[in-house]
Amino acid sequence: MSSSRSVRRRLLAGLFAGSLLLFGGTAAAAVPAETSAADSAAVVFAEGPCTGPTGVTVVVDFTGHAGGDVVRHCTESDPATAFAALAGLGLAPEHGIGQGEAGPYQYLCRIDGLPSLADDACDGFLPNAPYWAFWVPNATADAWGYADEGVDTYDPPQGDVLGFSFGAGTAADPNEMSLTLEEALDPNWTSTP
Repeated sequence: MSSSRSVRRRLLAGLFAGSLLLFGGTAAAAVPAETSAADSAAVVFAEGPCTGPTGVTVVVDFTGHAGGDVVRHCTESDPATAFAALAGLGLAPEHGIGQGEAGPYQYLCRIDGLPSLADDACDGFLPNAPYWAFWVPNATADAWGYADEGVDTYDPPQGDVLGFSFGAGTAADPNEMSLTLEEALDPNWTSTP
């Protein structure tokens, strides 16, 4: 399923629910369990990157999945974390829970239902297995850099860019963004299937 199609369906469902409330009807909105109502209720977004100094651009590179594409959205709010930014865009991020030397830990396991439950039970990292990598601009803001913080602790400043790519991070399956940071911020850039 196309990620942008899924996002459009969620957006249309949200607009429908909003119009019902506006015209006196009732509607119940589904909020992912890991997202508070406050995180999801106030988020407004536009397709493509943010073009001004406010908002946070979120780029999800689904090309690591068969038939996947690149999705770029501008949150017109101030998400508290990178996870909240994904959730606010309707990309349904899900945590995985693993057991490490220091005890249990959470990590970003799924975005928009990918990988599927059949492909990954989200119960811990496996050696050489694909995973969602989290990227932010490097120190000189001219290329992607691997994030020093996790999605649950990184508080994106206004004007920031968040990138997510899927792969194993091996020579055969490098887990890197398929577009440059400059392309991610270019309103005229289009992905080539």
